[in-house]
Amino acid sequence: MTVAKLKSVSEPRGSSRTRGRSIHLIEAQALFVPALVEVFAELGLDLLGVSGDVDLHGMLETQPDVVFVDADYVNQEPLHLVSLLRTLVPEGAICVYTSERDPRWAAACHAAGATAVLSKNARRGEVVAGLRDAVYHRTYTDVRLRDTGA
Repeated sequence: MTVAKLKSVSEPRGSSRTRGRSIHLIEAQALFVPALVEVFAELGLDLLGVSGDVDLHGMLETQPDVVFVDADYVNQEPLHLVSLLRTLVPEGAICVYTSERDPRWAAACHAAGATAVLSKNARRGEVVAGLRDAVYHRTYTDVRLRDTGA
């Protein structure tokens, strides 16, 4: 559970609205890190680090503006993890990336402290838009995970 601290991924592309905001990625599958890092760079988010699981001391020390967590591959129960992240980074946006399909689970993530719940079935543009909404509007739920009331 260590954090690899990085200076900057690359020159941010796209919207300058998020410039100066930092992000920490919790992703156990290294294969997906480069694509996610590109999404963050497109939004102008500065990558503080990448870890395979939660680094408690690192989160407390760095206080990222955004924590992006792949909830499918963490060592802790995801809802407990979201609650823990909300405690560790009270002012940050907590973005949960999941293959879960149940709107009740997404609602439980929000109740636990998640700012956004993003589906792994989303297209890249949808992930970018959802992450942007989370950073600026402080809430987002992927359309696949919204309760339609049916």
